[in-house]
Amino acid sequence: MVGYTRAKGRSDFAATTDYGVCASRHLKYFGYKLVLLCTPAEVPAAYDLVPASTDERVAGEQVLAWVWQARILGDKGFLGADWQQGYRETWGLEILPPARTNQRTARPAGVQRWLNRLRERIEGAFHEVQNTGRHLEHLTCRTLRGLSTHVAAKMASHALKLLLRRQAGIDVRTFTVTV
Repeated sequence: MVGYTRAKGRSDFAATTDYGVCASRHLKYFGYKLVLLCTPAEVPAAYDLVPASTDERVAGEQVLAWVWQARILGDKGFLGADWQQGYRETWGLEILPPARTNQRTARPAGVQRWLNRLRERIEGAFHEVQNTGRHLEHLTCRTLRGLSTHVAAKMASHALKLLLRRQAGIDVRTFTVTV
């Protein structure tokens, strides 16, 4: 992301991106958004960088194209019975977005709590990818290729960190072995 005060015409990314809105932080920004699909074990499965103005559903289609016959926990941007039905029929994907506060859900309370715990875990993975090392929002990349390379390196390092922690018991922050 690039701060809103920076002129769009002066950016190195002016030809490939646009302004977008982050509703959760009440922020208008210029740049890209990272669309990430990860497993419940927090491993990145697919990701894409899209212009900030891209609708969440359109952005999600890029990463959902890699998956079929699965249940996907999504953001509130994936609400919509017709859109969800299309994915269910075409790809066998069951999209499970959180319910809005004023929306009646057909899910039992226990199932909703379980889904909320899974969402927290996945949000934690996204937070860790974004905030570990150099923060994605504060990069000084000058080209789309440089930004893409940096994001790919962050995804690979996150996956390697998870592998070392789970398979070898190595905490990469302290380089201690937990047995």
